[in-house]
Amino acid sequence: MVTDGEMISVLVVGKCTREVMTDICMTSRAFGASKISFTCNEDRKVANAVGKISDVWGGKFAISFNADYKKMMSDSPNYKKIFLTQYGLPVQKVNHSLRTYKNIMVIVSLTDALAQRLIDAADFNVSITAQPHSSVSAIAVFLHTYFNGRENAMQFENAKMKVIPMERGIHVKKQE
Repeated sequence: MVTDGEMISVLVVGKCTREVMTDICMTSRAFGASKISFTCNEDRKVANAVGKISDVWGGKFAISFNADYKKMMSDSPNYKKIFLTQYGLPVQKVNHSLRTYKNIMVIVSLTDALAQRLIDAADFNVSITAQPHSSVSAIAVFLHTYFNGRENAMQFENAKMKVIPMERGIHVKKQE
């Protein structure tokens, strides 16, 4: 899915609950992101839980915590910063041009107070829909659109478990 040298990073600005952090991590990982950074206080339980998921289901996914979103953005000069909002250009209209960039930082804000600052700091202000929506859904829809649905066929290296698609029922296979 993500080719060598290509990096999809997610930056989450604002405080969130452990449940929301876990949902954002799992969604970002499953949809093709390689790393995620939160501006809230470090939560080792979330990092450990998501690390265990990666250990079993494969792939590399890094989690970091840093309260300074401006520093995190400036420390990533090789990334195109894409702020997901309800106010920007529709994702369907800009997706083709976004795919030309090798490294992208997808940014979501859990607080409206910083929206204008993030819009000004980002390279792109992209709307998922012109209606209020969650950060988790914005990340999922954006990455699904960005990858043109190819994330569904993504292979995670070193997976110990793999889902075998079935019309009915559940089949999970241990990898050798």
